[in-house]
Amino acid sequence: MPLVRFVVYGIAKTLSKVFGLATMAFFGRMPSRDDDKLAAVGVLAVTWVPVVAAVAVPALGEMVIPFAPDDEQVVRLIALGTALVIPLLVGYAVSRMHNNEGNASRSTAMHLLHGFWYTPVIGAAVCGVIVVVPFVKTSYLVKRFTVQRLMVMIPAGTYDDAVEHVVASLRRRGLQVEVTEPERSIKLMFRLLGFVLGHIFCRDVADEMKAVRGHDADGGWFEVTIHAADLSVVGKQKQACRVLPVLAEELDERVVYFTWDDESQRLEDRMRELRGQLEDGDEPDLDQVRQLAEDLATLELDKEEWNNVRRNLYRLERDAYARAAGREDPEAATEAVQERAAHSTA
Repeated sequence: MPLVRFVVYGIAKTLSKVFGLATMAFFGRMPSRDDDKLAAVGVLAVTWVPVVAAVAVPALGEMVIPFAPDDEQVVRLIALGTALVIPLLVGYAVSRMHNNEGNASRSTAMHLLHGFWYTPVIGAAVCGVIVVVPFVKTSYLVKRFTVQRLMVMIPAGTYDDAVEHVVASLRRRGLQVEVTEPERSIKLMFRLLGFVLGHIFCRDVADEMKAVRGHDADGGWFEVTIHAADLSVVGKQKQACRVLPVLAEELDERVVYFTWDDESQRLEDRMRELRGQLEDGDEPDLDQVRQLAEDLATLELDKEEWNNVRRNLYRLERDAYARAAGREDPEAATEAVQERAAHSTA
C-alpha cells in the first residue's frame, strides 16, 4: 500500500495547486496586505469539502489526510476533528486581516464562530469555480480572448450608478453597448463572493452583477463584467486593451472605491468631498489638496491601488489649480501642477 498512498498523496498535492488557482479565480485581485491571508482562507475552505466527505466515506481520507491509517473508524474521527478545526482557522485568519485590527464589534471570538459559515460558503463557491472556470477558460482560448481587470470596490446602493457611468463612458468614446445579465451560474458564485467579502473586509458591498456588451469601431466584440470587487474586460486583445484604458480614465472616486481598507477609503472620501466642492462652483482649499498627496505617501497600497488613486488625485489637483487660477479649462492648469511637483522634488 505504500506505493498507492504515495500516488494518492501526489494527487492531493496537485489538487491543492488547482484549489489555489481556483481561489485566485474566485477572489480575483485583493488588497496586497491581506492577499496571503485571503489565499489561505480559500485553500482551507476548499480543503474542508473533501474532509467533510471523508467523514461519511473514509476511503476519501487518503486524498486529504497524508499517511492516513487503514482503520476506517480512525480516519473518520481524524476527518471529523479536522472538519471542526478548519473553520476555526478560517475565522482566525479573517480576524487577523487589516480591517479587523482593534475592531471590538468584530472580535476574534466572533470571527472564530463566523468561520463555521465562511468555510462552507467559500468552499462550495470555489468548488463551483473549479467546475465552471475550465469551461469558460476553454471557450476564451478557442476564441483567443484575453481578460483585463481593474480592481475596484462598489458599495451597496451605488451599483446602478456605477453601471450607468460605465455605459455612458463607453458610449462617449463611440462604442455601441448594452447592459445584459451574465450566466446564472457565474452570477450566483460571484454574488456569493460579494457577500463573503463584505463580511471579511467589513464592507457593505453591492451584491449585483451585470455585463455590458458591445462592439468597437472595428466591429470587435467585448464584454465588461461589473462586479462589486472587480471590473473585467473580455474580448480579443485589441478590444480589451482599448476598453480597459477608457474605464481607467473615466472612473474616479465619485463612482467607485479603488481601495478596500478604512484609512485609504477615508482619503478617497476626502477627494470626493473636494470634487463635490469643485462641481458646486466653490473655491477649492489648495492646502487640503496638497495634504492629500502627503497622506497618500503614507498609505500601504499595492502598485495598482496607488496608481488608481494617484491618477484621480492628479486630476483633482489639475482641476483645483485651474479653479484657483480663475480658469475654466482644467488643461490650462496642467503646467502649474507639473511645476509644483518639480519644485517639491527639487
